[in-house]
Formats: sequence, C-alpha cells, structure tokens
Amino acid sequence: MAYYKKRHLIEALQPDVVILQEVAKKDIFAAEQPFAAWTGSNLNKGLGVIGFANARYKMSEHADPNLPWHLPFSIDGLNVVALWAHQLNRELRYVRVTHEIVDRHAGFLAGGGALLMGDFNSNTVWDRAHPKRNHSMLVEKLAGLGLSSVYHRDAVNEQGAEPTKTYFHTRNLRFGHHIDYAFLSDGIPADLRVGGSVDWLAHSDHMPLILDIA
Repeated sequence: MAYYKKRHLIEALQPDVVILQEVAKKDIFAAEQPFAAWTGSNLNKGLGVIGFANARYKMSEHADPNLPWHLPFSIDGLNVVALWAHQLNRELRYVRVTHEIVDRHAGFLAGGGALLMGDFNSNTVWDRAHPKRNHSMLVEKLAGLGLSSVYHRDAVNEQGAEPTKTYFHTRNLRFGHHIDYAFLSDGIPADLRVGGSVDWLAHSDHMPLILDIA
C-alpha cells in the first residue's frame, strides 16, 4: 500500500480512526497518533488501525492470528472489529474467515454499540462458491447480532446489486466489485460515502469508505 506516500490524502479527510489493509507495520506506528494497532504475517502487508482522535481506546478482545486478519478494539465505548478478510488455507478463506471471526466475537459485536468494517473480499454474487458459509448467510448472521450494512440502509439496491463499486481489479473500471462494507449496530445513525474513482484510482484499487457516525 505504501501508506507513507498516501498519508496526506487520508489525513486530509480529518478522520477519527482509519482502518488500512495491505499496510506496513512501520507505517502504522510511524504515524505517532494516540492509538495504533497492526496485525499480519508479512511486516510490509498487514492490517492496521490508526486512531487520530483524543479518545478512550482499548484493545478489548484477543484476535486469533489464525484468522487473517482482524483487529478488535473499542473507542469511546464503541466496539469495533477492523477487517481484512484474507485466507489461511483453501478451506478457510475470505467470507469463510469472516464468518469465523464474527462467531468468535459475537458477544463483542452484539449489544447495540458495534461496528464491523473493512475489506470483506466478498459479495452475494459469489455465494455459490461458498455454499456453507457465504456472503448472504453472513449478512443474516450480522442482522441477528443487530448489525446492518450502512451502505444498504439507504441504497435502493440489494446485496449483490450495488451500482457503486469499492474495488477495481487491476485498477480497471470494467472490473469493479462491491466488497468493502461497514456493518453498524442498527440503533446508531450514520452516513457512508464511497470515494470516487476519479479521485482515488490513481492511488489504490480500493476506494475508501468514509463513515460518519452521529
């Protein structure tokens, strides 16, 4: 990701918290902000979180390193699981990993004050590839915990029919997919914007999710 080359773009958004995938560990801690956390098996390509706001942060749950990759933490009482759904092996990969992470942290995510956000690497259009634990099943599982996709709260399109793409394979506009999400507890009002390709595609194949929580 070479975050150090793009740091000014992120900081221009004036975020309270940033969740970054494919980021070097050194770049996360070089930010010298009130909160920083990182996990991964490759020091140059892991999952990182930077907290810019002067808030109460806590690493309140254990993250199993065999479930790549997630970081549970809390900020001012909001329980957050930052996500980059990757693969451990042929059987435990992408949406299947996310299912396992949600199962492990169900108590942390339930209760009306939680957020699961990041690169899910999944969409309903690929359900057939994961018949036992697919994306549609994940949406239902999260609904059972009281969480819903902020993008889909106001969008007229259902899961799998999103006109707005969050990822462009090989940075090609013809190969766009919606695979990044923010699932937030239903009782919390929020707005979500997806960064436009005109502004961001030159810097990343993923468009940023910009979440404003009231």
